[in-house]
Amino acid sequence: MTKENILFMGTVRHAKAQEAELAAKYNIYYAGSTRELLEEQLKNAKRQGLTFKALYRGYASHYTLGRVDGPLLGLFSPGLELISSVGAGYDFVDVVVATRNKQWVTNTPGVVDDATADATILLMLSTLRRYYEIEYAMRNGLTPTQKPRIGRDPTNMTLGIVGLGGIGKAVAKRALSLGMKVIYYNRRPISIPSSPSENTTEKEYSFLRDVEYVASLDQLLQTADVVSIHVPLSPETHHLFGKDQFLKMKQGSYLINTSRGPVVDEEALVQALESGHLAGAGLDVYENEPKVHPKLLKNMNVALMPHLGAFTIETITKMETLSMKNIDLYFSTGSLLTPVNNFNKKGTLP
Repeated sequence: MTKENILFMGTVRHAKAQEAELAAKYNIYYAGSTRELLEEQLKNAKRQGLTFKALYRGYASHYTLGRVDGPLLGLFSPGLELISSVGAGYDFVDVVVATRNKQWVTNTPGVVDDATADATILLMLSTLRRYYEIEYAMRNGLTPTQKPRIGRDPTNMTLGIVGLGGIGKAVAKRALSLGMKVIYYNRRPISIPSSPSENTTEKEYSFLRDVEYVASLDQLLQTADVVSIHVPLSPETHHLFGKDQFLKMKQGSYLINTSRGPVVDEEALVQALESGHLAGAGLDVYENEPKVHPKLLKNMNVALMPHLGAFTIETITKMETLSMKNIDLYFSTGSLLTPVNNFNKKGTLP
């Protein structure tokens, strides 16, 4: 029986056992270390009649190999059916082109929720308490006459969550434990059952009653002391936060972003910070990654992380495992655990 071929973009960092299981069943090929080498590899494969049925897009592979975009997909021989991408976000794959090509795209939602929520709270507390400034001063010889600026307590503050999905919910639960009031904005409110049920545990039921839905983004911006963004990047969410939105936020409020950089207009954010309208920001993602706006780097009211919200051994292992399970399941049964797109009217796999 002929084995199916899989192309791996990027290395498997931690889920080595799952990789070995996949290699025992299928032929795994590894992409070159640069975009140029990858493109040449695909051209050679096409000349040789080698078809890849699945593409595994590894964690952070876009930094060296670029996006799985239209031009790259055009280099594959006919027969590519699945693009299995590591990460909750799927903007590193051109889903529109893949769908047009009748190629399935999967991501790894859910398994990143806790680590990303922890990073969000870390950035929020660091921003409120100016931890990064204090550590910087200590490492550079803080003396008794060089007192750090005083911080703020999160207790009794209002946290506004934009996008109460898996990560947003995980952030909300952590914020409630800090004594914060939590409000959220989605395109539609999450339905709250009249009582705990088989589908809603007592704990989840209590949580849903503890968070408050607001009817518009403007209302959230005008109410929250801290705004935390948890939406996917799409044409609709690109620059969702710009000059107008920052002006609507409360004087002295804070912005936290662990979703995607282009959701925020960085130049407008810089202006809101430099004017003093915003008291601070905590960022894990940037509009032009890996580049960071130079004025954000210089601003000591901003806590910075280099897109490492899910960067833990446990979470990367779970993401890689789920991504490879999608490939194995598709090859063996034709079904998927976490599909992103859908090109069948009935919403089922062919």
